[in-house]
Amino acid sequence: MRLAVDVESAGATFGIAGAMLLALAIPQSRWAWCLLLGSNLCWLVFAHRHKYRKLLRQTLVFTASSLLGILNSFLPGNPVQAWLTALLS
Repeated sequence: MRLAVDVESAGATFGIAGAMLLALAIPQSRWAWCLLLGSNLCWLVFAHRHKYRKLLRQTLVFTASSLLGILNSFLPGNPVQAWLTALLS
């Protein structure tokens, strides 16, 4: 049970740090997506262990958005971004 508490604490800590770094809107803010991804992974483990299905589904979507944020921040103009832009226009 102690490990579950550690995963929960890590998920919250990474999430808070990522949100604050992203909100600063500084050049280093792109690293916030990596912190948010770390938070997402912790919350996925937590939700799976406790059978929180709705939290698991929500966090899967947040994980996808974090991955997209990483792609867009570190590889602007990547194929995924181009495909989504074409799809949504």
